[in-house]
Amino acid sequence: MTPPIVQSPVRSGSRTYKGFGVSPGIAIGRAVIVEKKVASVYRVPIKEEDVGREVNRFLEALDVTRRELLDLKKKVSRSMGEEYASIFEAHALMVSDPSFADKVIQKIESEQVNAEWAVSEVQEELEARFESFEDEYLRDRGADVKDVGDSLLKNLQGIAHHDLSEITHDIIILADDLLPSDTVHFNRRPIVGFATESGGRTSHTSIIAKSLFMPAVIGVPRLTQIVDNDELVIVDGYEGTIVVNPSPALVAEYRSRVSRHEEYERKLLENRTIPATTKDDRQISLQANIELVEELNDAIRYGAEGIGLYRSEFLYISKSPVLPTEEEHFNLYRRLAEALDPNWVVIRTFDLGGRKLAREVIGSKENNPVLGLRGLRLCMKHRDMFKTQLRAILRASAFGKIKLMFPLVSGLQELRQVKTLVREIKSELDAEGIAYNPELQIGIMIEVPAAAIIADLLATEVDFLSIGTNDLIQYSLAIDRSNENVGYLYEPLHPAILRLVSMVIQAGRKAGIPVSMCGEMASDPLYAIVLLGLGLEIYSMNPSAIPVIKNVIRSVRYKDCKRIAELSLQKKTAQEIEEFVIESVAMRFPDGLVNNNP
Repeated sequence: MTPPIVQSPVRSGSRTYKGFGVSPGIAIGRAVIVEKKVASVYRVPIKEEDVGREVNRFLEALDVTRRELLDLKKKVSRSMGEEYASIFEAHALMVSDPSFADKVIQKIESEQVNAEWAVSEVQEELEARFESFEDEYLRDRGADVKDVGDSLLKNLQGIAHHDLSEITHDIIILADDLLPSDTVHFNRRPIVGFATESGGRTSHTSIIAKSLFMPAVIGVPRLTQIVDNDELVIVDGYEGTIVVNPSPALVAEYRSRVSRHEEYERKLLENRTIPATTKDDRQISLQANIELVEELNDAIRYGAEGIGLYRSEFLYISKSPVLPTEEEHFNLYRRLAEALDPNWVVIRTFDLGGRKLAREVIGSKENNPVLGLRGLRLCMKHRDMFKTQLRAILRASAFGKIKLMFPLVSGLQELRQVKTLVREIKSELDAEGIAYNPELQIGIMIEVPAAAIIADLLATEVDFLSIGTNDLIQYSLAIDRSNENVGYLYEPLHPAILRLVSMVIQAGRKAGIPVSMCGEMASDPLYAIVLLGLGLEIYSMNPSAIPVIKNVIRSVRYKDCKRIAELSLQKKTAQEIEEFVIESVAMRFPDGLVNNNP
């Protein structure tokens, strides 16, 4: 059903509203405010002899919904790739999952009510359950439940299906919320961007928006009440803002910004094939962090020399509540290896737990999940799930240059335990006659202060180290950067952080193994100078940041950066270090080296 367009008189005056940018870019167009409504659902008592007929009606609608979702999966697979298609495969599985279908049937039979009411009640119960989760990933899965439930109700009620792409105007969609099945139908024109009141950074809607390169902002309070239909709207996915009814001068400024971004990116991409070498010939490797196979195109486009971090959690999340099979793991990892050859791809095993709380796996709520069952410790507790992934990675290693990396390692004992598990799996594969790379390299994430402090011990038992600064900073400084009360204390240049990073780099050098950094700190031009001076030689980051960091590296001398790092380690506060680095950059390096954004 085409969402109704809300008609209202156009207000005057330019207004700016703040949300969260989830897909970068700038879009300018006329607002189309949409509301998604399923026709009213009423509770209708039915006779006992009609219960069987009502259950059959529900099962028929269930089958129709499942076939529609599988058709949508095929369409998305052709246009966007298998990983996005798996979202709708999971939706198709959800409609027949006992936690949904059996509850609906039970409600129809026990309460003798119509199927629409039973579906609506079960849907609300499941949505409320997801909404209660502290974990952002699981809360965002509530949108998937709503998507499935709404589709099922439409089929029960005989409502015709339409989608937003049927609107033929050049528009920006504003809505209270958008479901994955809405967003996947968006084409580049006429819909040029969208914004919503709700939604999460990790929702499937946000992920799909990024894949479509469509500017998107979420979390704008009361958006559909404060903006009128047909008002001119600017969606700024970089800053996470919505500008409504902008002046002609402001529109011209944003159009100029678009042009500057495009020109800036074009110039940066000219160095795509040029090595990241300092002016005094120190070679640096710039790699990409990705979570979708489809992001490989971006990684290659921006000049990545391999994948320094493949986050395997998305496969789990896209299949939730069903666990991925060994073949699903294997096919995905093989695609990665073959696409990257002859470059390396580092596959990090499931880093679930914490804010990515795997409730289906853990089975209970944790009072302090960030310090609880997460990362490697969760996987080692649930070895059947873990062995499925490890077998697939080992099998895929026969088809390209794969490295295996474990998250949240805190000591030698757990490292030795997981290495023993890998050896056991190798023996199983040998017995089954299944090929793998017997020399598969094994590395660990350094993201716990304890691991950084004993990096010299850990380095003697692995093939490489990778510093995860996001968690290392959080754990070291005892702060949650998403907490507005303490977020100001999130300081990557804190003396303690620089000392820990330096310790890890030196430990790797002494052991003769490579050390990389895959946290956000690696993608900041200012920090890159200090890290270069500390001796870091492998940076892994969001693909779009690679040309910027390459520009920085090619503009500096290693000996200058080394001096800056040495003097930074002598400073006492993060503020002193930052001021010193900025002053040093201004004195030694070309103008605009740090302020690279247009």
